[in-house]
Amino acid sequence: MIQWMLVRHAKSDWSDSALADKERPLNNRGKKAAVLLGHKIKELEMQPDRILCSSATRAVQTLQGIMQTLSQYSQTRIPEVLYFDELYLATPPAIANVVAEQHAEREKILCIGHNPGIENLASQLANEAIPMRTAHWIAFEKKSPWGNASELTKDWKMVLNVRGEDD
Repeated sequence: MIQWMLVRHAKSDWSDSALADKERPLNNRGKKAAVLLGHKIKELEMQPDRILCSSATRAVQTLQGIMQTLSQYSQTRIPEVLYFDELYLATPPAIANVVAEQHAEREKILCIGHNPGIENLASQLANEAIPMRTAHWIAFEKKSPWGNASELTKDWKMVLNVRGEDD
């Protein structure tokens, strides 16, 4: 059984209009939500084997919050992390291409990205409209192997849909 987990970055800070979109950091609410996501990942025992993260600051800081939490648990295996410019504002096919090239037969892959691409991908995998708010985590699983990018988006079952903060 393999798992593909999708995370939309936590809430970003819009206070500095001089920053490029890719450079916007998390706001305080986002930082707290990222840490809570890490706790939920640990509580549900769904630590990924490999994390594929957008290189945008808000995505990287979301990952840092998650990793900060996971590193507090001595028994937790720390996942391998890779950063990709291609995941910044990526479309579902672009995300699938990165995963197809980078899953390396790992059982659990987590992607941290942005809307609308991450939400559109979640909806495609679920075969229904799935809204993804900030600090949102959705997990899918299937029995067949990863396959190439065109095969990758078929036959998934959604097994988890949670947020890193209260609504």
